[in-house]
Amino acid sequence: MKLSMIRSACGSLRIHPARSGSRVSGFTRRCPPVGPANSRMILRTASATSSGGTNPKLSVNFGKLSQNDDGFESDSSLREVVQSTKEAMLALQRRNPAIQPLLAIIQAGEVDGLLEINKKMAVRIVEEVLKLNEDPRVHGVYLHLPPASLTTRLLNTLKPEKDVMQADAVVLFGAGNMEVPPAWVKPGAALIRCQPTLETDEHAIETGIGYLTAAYRTQNVVRSCSRWVQEQQYQPWHLHSLKLQPLTPVPSDIAISRAQTPKPVDQLAEEIGLLPEELEAYGRSKAKVRLSLLDRLHKQPDGKYVLVAGITPTPLGEGKSTVTIGLVQALSAHLQLNSFACLRQPSQGPTFGVKGGAAGGGYAQVIPMEEFNLHLTGDIHAITAANNLVAAAIDARMLHEATQTDKALFNRLVPSVNGARRFSPIQISRLRRLGINKIDPASLSAEEISTFVRLDLDPSKITWQRVLDTNDRFLRKITVGQASTEKGQARETGFDIAVASEIMAILALADSLVDMKNRLARMVVGTSRSGQPITAEDLGVSGALAVLMKDAIKPTLMQTLEGTPVFVHAGPFANIAHGNSSVLADKLALKLVGRDGFVAGMHSFLQVCFGTGADPNAMTVVTPSSFLFTHNNTDLFVPACSRSVQGCPAEQEACKCFLVTSSGVNLLPVTEAGFGADIGMEKFFNIKCRASGLRPNAVVLVATVRALKMHGGGPNVSAGAPLPKEYIDENLSLVAGGCRSNLRKQIQIAHLFGVPVVVALNVFKTDTQAEIDLVCEIAKECGASEAVPCHHWAQGGRGSIQLAKAVHEAASRTSDFQFLYNTEMPIVEKIRTIAQKVYGADDIQLTPEANAKIDYYNQQGYGSLPICMAKTHLSLSHMPDKKGVPTGFVLPIRDVRASIGAGFIYPLVGTMSTMPGLPTRPCFYDIDLDPVPALYS
Repeated sequence: MKLSMIRSACGSLRIHPARSGSRVSGFTRRCPPVGPANSRMILRTASATSSGGTNPKLSVNFGKLSQNDDGFESDSSLREVVQSTKEAMLALQRRNPAIQPLLAIIQAGEVDGLLEINKKMAVRIVEEVLKLNEDPRVHGVYLHLPPASLTTRLLNTLKPEKDVMQADAVVLFGAGNMEVPPAWVKPGAALIRCQPTLETDEHAIETGIGYLTAAYRTQNVVRSCSRWVQEQQYQPWHLHSLKLQPLTPVPSDIAISRAQTPKPVDQLAEEIGLLPEELEAYGRSKAKVRLSLLDRLHKQPDGKYVLVAGITPTPLGEGKSTVTIGLVQALSAHLQLNSFACLRQPSQGPTFGVKGGAAGGGYAQVIPMEEFNLHLTGDIHAITAANNLVAAAIDARMLHEATQTDKALFNRLVPSVNGARRFSPIQISRLRRLGINKIDPASLSAEEISTFVRLDLDPSKITWQRVLDTNDRFLRKITVGQASTEKGQARETGFDIAVASEIMAILALADSLVDMKNRLARMVVGTSRSGQPITAEDLGVSGALAVLMKDAIKPTLMQTLEGTPVFVHAGPFANIAHGNSSVLADKLALKLVGRDGFVAGMHSFLQVCFGTGADPNAMTVVTPSSFLFTHNNTDLFVPACSRSVQGCPAEQEACKCFLVTSSGVNLLPVTEAGFGADIGMEKFFNIKCRASGLRPNAVVLVATVRALKMHGGGPNVSAGAPLPKEYIDENLSLVAGGCRSNLRKQIQIAHLFGVPVVVALNVFKTDTQAEIDLVCEIAKECGASEAVPCHHWAQGGRGSIQLAKAVHEAASRTSDFQFLYNTEMPIVEKIRTIAQKVYGADDIQLTPEANAKIDYYNQQGYGSLPICMAKTHLSLSHMPDKKGVPTGFVLPIRDVRASIGAGFIYPLVGTMSTMPGLPTRPCFYDIDLDPVPALYS
């Protein structure tokens, strides 16, 4: 029970029950002004425990109480309240020893006639209340304020769960006929009217009502703390799935997406156990999730971790993303198991250029697909801004060092402010790395000043480029600094696509804001003329980068067509980076799904293959109503949804990659890996799992009859051209050949890491039952735990129920995960291990340039970083036309580069471009906005 006093004088008491909607007489629902009569605002905190936190006792000195024969017998009530509060405290601290209920008291006096001062003070009070609302250490707030300060705005600002004065009983003292709004009294509260019989307010102290009020207030703080502790625990899901009514024939992706109305994102968040304060909404259908979730659920056990990869794909792709989305829809909407999809954010380069969107396909999609495929929550834009800030800092620093003396540089880098010079924290860090342990700028010698102010970057060894999230081939090589104002500091550089930025790879691998900040500081942007690596922290820009990325580090919550949750986060370039979704998205999902749930993650990626000799005009787009298109380019091929390609009989698969993750005893988190198992899966295990500390329990390997026929000796598959009849007619011989070559090899690669495999056969309408049965039979002969057909594209989650059951069973078995290599091995040996054990090469061959780079990295202490191979995804070898399981080849290593902030070395196998170009007919021809508001309101 809570008790509020309206004045501190009381005679006889009468109790009147409050009637709903009635108005009551009184002065205010808050306490009277107490304390010095001035306009100062005082914020005090009072703990309900002793300073040691071990022996709970009320921190209120109740003093000696007296009874009033005509009044309220408060002493017995007081003892009861105190005793129950002590017991509640003991029980609370037994369960949570570190918890100390905390009451914050905001107190202010009143000065008559200083209305303007009080108005300013009211603003400050509101600001303080807002801070206390968000402070998890504070469990109750008491406003000890003058009546004039208790405005409706202020009362509405205070969170109800922290309002210790929302009373169960209200005592009204001598307020005459003044009316009090019913909103000021809690529904059902008892109203106690007191007729004034005393001349002074001190009588309230003598009657004990003031002490009783304080006791109730303390009790309410303890109760508030108990409620808060309960809210912090893992919350069971109450997921309401969205119903699907699949049509035949299957409509376009955009038509399917528009036909389904997504749940409001705050409703979805509540259903999966997110607290309101953990959500940052971006419109109606998407929201950022705060990383504080990891702290709240840090004791929640993680469960099993499942990776979705694939066999070596055809140029059309094999539909791994749709398999992943179909899997989580089956788990949540049909098997009533918690599941979460973790996807990469697609780049706008392919969305408007060649590949199109990446939200899945058919009845296995993320919605709204337009929002998913476009700006989303601006993470890629933040990466672009941060990356280009580094590039601007590089060129500006080179200009200033070339045109200023040491003294002039020092005076500008460490300016005198109010007659004093001080190093900024980031400058002190640079001094320490240089071995200069001084913090007083005046104490540096001339030599130390020169060392400090001059990075002395070698223009020919700058590795950092600007980025843009648009396919623009004419930015691949540019010249900067040609204006006269740049004083002859021209140099050649270039642009990359934004998702190729090292900052994107850092976002995907960081496991906290602190980790991201440290990784950003370690990024090497070039080399000095003396051969020393120059970092972003040397440039003084790493702190600013962290500020630009502070919101991007939070995963974005969306949903599938059947209303199951999806995390969309990060999208590193899959050729020169690891091509997986973020560590943080996986970790958050692992905590949210609970012991009996599943986390499914997927991502889209930019597939790039050079030297294919493809006809740039060979592709025809025939489904302008879809956001997924495929085109061909003379030096860049990016496959997409084959449903957009004329002559494709499948009409269902999309080219994307992803993984699956699971948490808890019967739970499978699903996460993603780009390309085939030889690239995306290997990088996921050796790079992402090292960074995250998570260990996978199973692999879902996606295959298609079409791809297996290609690896079994079938004719070449070219995007835009009709498929040869071997891919349309039944051909068991080709299917068997592909199963016993590429499929077997990819299963063996997964077994190198000690992880069981479930083969998911993405069924096309041209596949015969005999072909489907043969694939499943041989897959199990080759070592797969299970092999099942999937029909998610046409049926949604219902078409992947068999897969969901098989994945659950496989992930429940014991796995013996192990890394492929020890990071302490020499760089050359780590590259050789991947080439021989994963790709099947006889050996590797390094160019002199690659050998020199390896020697340099060893000298700088980077030799223990993992390896991120950059090679074609269309073959196990470096030759895209070699299908099946190529043998007898030597893998050529043209160059070796490093992403020190991200934390890996990446050898280049062949030529890799990091800026795609636009084809003859880009996707933007078929993207438009209908201005009729009803269509998008």
